[in-house]
Amino acid sequence: MGQAMPGAQAARESEAIESPPAAAGEPEPDMTVGSLSSGTDLVAMVERRLGDARVYDIALNDQGGAPFFEIKAIKDGQVWDTVVDVKTRRIVSSMAVMPVADLQGDDKRNVEAFERSRMPLTEAIGIAEKYGAGRAVSAGLHITDGRLVIVVDVVSDGALKEIQVEPDKRPARQRSRDGRQRSPR
Repeated sequence: MGQAMPGAQAARESEAIESPPAAAGEPEPDMTVGSLSSGTDLVAMVERRLGDARVYDIALNDQGGAPFFEIKAIKDGQVWDTVVDVKTRRIVSSMAVMPVADLQGDDKRNVEAFERSRMPLTEAIGIAEKYGAGRAVSAGLHITDGRLVIVVDVVSDGALKEIQVEPDKRPARQRSRDGRQRSPR
């Protein structure tokens, strides 16, 4: 995504979404992909930590060293990059990396379409994890035939499944006469 903005500070965090690994003398929990936290939980943790942010991308990176999730979000006109350690399930760093206005090409089109959509990434990941009967290891935005599609990779029984969720096909919530939202009939 580019260079970190001058003056941007990396915030060291220690919020965990599950219990930390077992104490000394106890067996280490299995950290294979199948035992990963739900992608929905990871995204919700980052959105909660950043406050008023909207996550649009999550990717598992296991190249060179300890595996981690890289999670991208939009907050206050900035693109934020957050790293979550797979083993401890803790936020390692979180920083603004560029203004949203500096995005170009497919990234710009995808993010603009996502900002107009009604579906949060947590919902798309939840749908994909349920449909794929597994855990999401990545989710990203794509424009297919002029429409936004959220592509979620789910690991289930050792196999990787690509599931596409179309956020604009979800029925719009309607408002009742008293102004409360209700589901469509």
